[in-house]
Amino acid sequence: MWRKRLLACIEGCGTFVERTPSIAPGAVWTRAAARAAVAMSEANVPVDTIRKHFGVGWNTVMRAVLVAAEQVTTVSPIRVGIDETVMTTGRLTRRRREFLTALVCLDTSLVVAVAQGRDKRSATALLAEHAPDAEVVACDLFSGFKSAADSLEDAVVVADVFHLVRLGLHALDEVRRRRQQQIHGHRGHKDDPLFRLRRVLRVGQERLDETVVAKIFDRLREADTDDEVAAAWVAVDLLRKMYAAPDRDTAHRRLVVFYEWAVAVDVTEVTRLARTIDTWQDEVLAFFDTRASNAPTESANVKIKSIRRAARGFRNCGNYAARIRLHAGQPRRVPTTTRIRSYSFATAA
Repeated sequence: MWRKRLLACIEGCGTFVERTPSIAPGAVWTRAAARAAVAMSEANVPVDTIRKHFGVGWNTVMRAVLVAAEQVTTVSPIRVGIDETVMTTGRLTRRRREFLTALVCLDTSLVVAVAQGRDKRSATALLAEHAPDAEVVACDLFSGFKSAADSLEDAVVVADVFHLVRLGLHALDEVRRRRQQQIHGHRGHKDDPLFRLRRVLRVGQERLDETVVAKIFDRLREADTDDEVAAAWVAVDLLRKMYAAPDRDTAHRRLVVFYEWAVAVDVTEVTRLARTIDTWQDEVLAFFDTRASNAPTESANVKIKSIRRAARGFRNCGNYAARIRLHAGQPRRVPTTTRIRSYSFATAA
């Protein structure tokens, strides 16, 4: 800590303030301390913890973070993913639930930019400003993101694999819950056959032994005589097999088999799933041309949520965006260790 001294002229010509090159005039901390605070923010340390560590105000630390965030190198990615995350939940207050849309580079898993909102307008602005030359855009099954990606010329929109399989599993759970209510008249209890199968039904059949699969089908027939749950489980398995195809043509043929199965079983939830996939068929099959998924975007979302969790929430979108750019928008700096002595693998004679 440096205590700045105030000097007064004994002849009454005025006062003078002591200065040092390390501290700018009017500043409350050194430039080195500001860089250290920014480094702590890059490591996802809350601003309140940083200001207590350096003994300065919250606004002083946040101003340094905002300046550092503006200096982060921006890139124009070719393959991007777009997804939303919750900014404020609005559960315990009267504030509305607010979302944040993030644009992520699929090649580096780094956040390119964020915008407040979850609609076509915010997504279109993100793509037009930060990824105008994008060739691949991966997103979940939200029509707003698809419409925003269609505004780019020569951009291929890819429906995310994870979200599509999760949609199939959600349809399977809906069939199981509906049949549970129709057969037993109540929600699943621990001794109910369908409830006991709820977890194993989410496992892909390719991961199970043939004997185990046969036993599951036998238990499903005993618990559901209409075989609606079993039909939904087969539909999800056909969807998984479609994504295991080596090329687009094979995937299209397997997708046709899925459609035929949905028509044959005539289960409401499976029919609705087939209609949704039919609407997104071009984007679903585009996966086999680009092999792009939203996995890097989901990875970046984990970092974004960790920032909000560490800060106990945000009300200012600009401050939230600055913290995101520092923590998830630039490569991680790993310090190198200088080798003390060289190693030799030659054996002694």
